Amino acid sequence: MPWIENCSADDIPKGLHHAAGINSMLIQIMDPASRFPIPKHQFKESHFFRFLDIERDDHCFDEECRVSDTQARDLVCLLQRAFVKRMNVVVHCFAGMCRSGAVVEVGVMLGFTAVEKFRLPNLLVKHKMMAVLNLPFDENEKTDADAWRQMLG
Repeated sequence: MPWIENCSADDIPKGLHHAAGINSMLIQIMDPASRFPIPKHQFKESHFFRFLDIERDDHCFDEECRVSDTQARDLVCLLQRAFVKRMNVVVHCFAGMCRSGAVVEVGVMLGFTAVEKFRLPNLLVKHKMMAVLNLPFDENEKTDADAWRQMLG
């Protein structure tokens, strides 16, 4: 069974992720103005995305900085192809929790085994990817971060 792992951008050049092996895919998600890290280890395939870690209701000066429907579809297609080809997947974003966490959660829905790392999935990314798959989702779903914000007032 192929696995999927989320990690931070800093982990990639240091190789601080599971050894993905020769049959592997790297998905890099960075902010629009950021540079993509150069991986320490080789991957069979590398794919690059640029969008901010912003949720559906977050204010955004430039809507093109939000994850697009096309990017969500492309992410899903990559995961589906990787699963069929039995590829291990390493996906990173800046901190390795939100955008990459959303991709990992959808990857698990597709059948990947998750490497157990902390995830705080970006719900906009997760829900857009689930919509591509015609999977139902709760538009009022709250993240753990939302729960903390409510608790702290």
